[in-house]
Amino acid sequence: MSTNRRKPSATLTKIMSSITEEEKRRTRDRMLIAVKIADALEAKKLSQKAFAELMKKSESEISEWLSGNRNFTVDTLSDISDCLGIRLLPGSEMRTRRISTDATHRKVTKTRSPFPYIMSGNSVFSSTTSEWSISNNNCLKID
Repeated sequence: MSTNRRKPSATLTKIMSSITEEEKRRTRDRMLIAVKIADALEAKKLSQKAFAELMKKSESEISEWLSGNRNFTVDTLSDISDCLGIRLLPGSEMRTRRISTDATHRKVTKTRSPFPYIMSGNSVFSSTTSEWSISNNNCLKID
């Protein structure tokens, strides 16, 4: 059994080749989020209108979310996750560890410098391939 596959048009090929891998990745990620939201709405038998009311948003904004064209903020993703009971943010289920109050109050010496962002010391970072150090003019450099 053969399938009839159409050859992509030259225009489509040209457009697709002009899109960077970064843009493709971002679009894919937005579409995946939109699909997760749509699947959750379907599973909970919620209409876009009902979801809009729950989220205190307009129906048109919900429609835009579901189109995959929206670049969500972390706050919006968090609100959607909470409303639908789904996980949209990676790591949001991670357990966290309490830090003692003593550990949060570390003393940092305050010094005034004409160059406040200059680090002092010989070696700030080292690895097997390169080393960060302070140059003669007090700038951070890779050796």
